[in-house]
Amino acid sequence: MSELLPINFHKTFLPERRLLGALLEYAALGREGNYQEIARDTGIPMGKSSGKVPAMLDYARGMGLITLVRGGGPGRKRPRLTGFGQVVYAADRYLGRPFSQWLAHMHLCLPRGGAVAWHLVFVTGRRALGSRFAADRVEHYLVEHFGPGRSRTGPLLRTYLEDAALGRAGVLVRQQDELTRRRAPLEEPYALPYAAFILELWEKFFPGREQITADELAGETGWPEMCLWSREELEQALELVEQTGFFTLDRQRRPWILERRAVAADAWQELGRAWEE
Repeated sequence: MSELLPINFHKTFLPERRLLGALLEYAALGREGNYQEIARDTGIPMGKSSGKVPAMLDYARGMGLITLVRGGGPGRKRPRLTGFGQVVYAADRYLGRPFSQWLAHMHLCLPRGGAVAWHLVFVTGRRALGSRFAADRVEHYLVEHFGPGRSRTGPLLRTYLEDAALGRAGVLVRQQDELTRRRAPLEEPYALPYAAFILELWEKFFPGREQITADELAGETGWPEMCLWSREELEQALELVEQTGFFTLDRQRRPWILERRAVAADAWQELGRAWEE
């Protein structure tokens, strides 16, 4: 859990797409500064001691859009675009496409580099919560893990219900007093985004390896859980990404064996070209 953004990293602020887009431009221009300077240059609200800048930086990191490198002095932040961040900045700066929002969601759910509440709710909590639940059930579930506090759920659920955030992906849908999770799409246009995401996971979780099994991919990363997929649906997703040419699948044994034919940077660049067309 130490590799995840803590339960209260967001300070109750929603991940507003327009603010994330401003932060991506700041990173793309190679700038750095303290929180007040970043606020001045991006328009992200920030007071003398509190505001949205720290939360947006953490959201962008958790979504896999930026990394933070050492700045030129104490308190200075230097965000840099990741491969995914470069694609979004060039072709979908304000994360308006469902593709972008699903990938942002997946990054937030990862057991390394994601956010602890997202990982618990959408990955490890899949059995406990099911695919339909009331908002207060999520709060109780998080209190069970972290103890009582000021709204343990925070903006997690609203993130997927409001258009200002990631509402276009349809990860969650409100139905009367309940929320229903929806499965990640298994459609041809998602093949390249998923392929790039898997290659990124490969380099993070399985460095130096050229082959992994489908079970290793699922068990180490939680990808099927965050997508609400069954084993059969995970295999459909793998058959989909095989069409990109970045992987080959050995279906002769169970679990299937994946062999990579590219690196993540190649796939993100290919995705960027496809999205710009």
